[in-house]
Amino acid sequence: MSNASIPIDRSVREERVIERFLEAQNEVSFADVFRIFTPQLLAFFRARGCAPAVAEDLAQTLKCELMARLGAVLGRNNAKDAPEPVVIQIGNLKLDRERRLFWRGNEEVHLSPKEFDLLAFIMKNAGVTLTHVKLLRSVWGIEYGGELEYLRSYVHMLRKKIEKIPARPEYIVNEPWVGYRFRNPEDSESPSFQTEQPAAFNSPSPTMR
Repeated sequence: MSNASIPIDRSVREERVIERFLEAQNEVSFADVFRIFTPQLLAFFRARGCAPAVAEDLAQTLKCELMARLGAVLGRNNAKDAPEPVVIQIGNLKLDRERRLFWRGNEEVHLSPKEFDLLAFIMKNAGVTLTHVKLLRSVWGIEYGGELEYLRSYVHMLRKKIEKIPARPEYIVNEPWVGYRFRNPEDSESPSFQTEQPAAFNSPSPTMR
């Protein structure tokens, strides 16, 4: 059986992991929950014909994505009563969500409507790892989720407009195999990572703009 043909009902497993974590969060640590589920994930992939090394890689990838989503959910729960800021300023970047304006330092930078929506969402969730699926569905709509190259294209365009050196981003950094995170370059504990380059950069389709 081809590994690519293995159906993975991630939403069901995510709900089970989140439910288990929320029930046990006062008794065990975040890492403890995933130690409990690791053998089950490995058994799941092995039962579907994956070699041991492949099963381990898939389990690790799924764990990273779930940890990122859990962190985002718990972060939103802790801050759900706080009003969302109209103006967001991080480093030398400032974004006015109400007037839909953006500045880099004292220079106003033009963003397309979708570039603005994507940047606003990422800046609003600064410090939180956002998965590819989360970004696509939050900015483009719930019918999206697999258009990774479109997302990469928009991130590529945003980096050209907001970063000093787009190839070594200080603000929008990669979380390998998971998604992106917006960081404050003044925070020395948040390392910067080299950007990925799409194999063939094309302008996003009209339906994605």
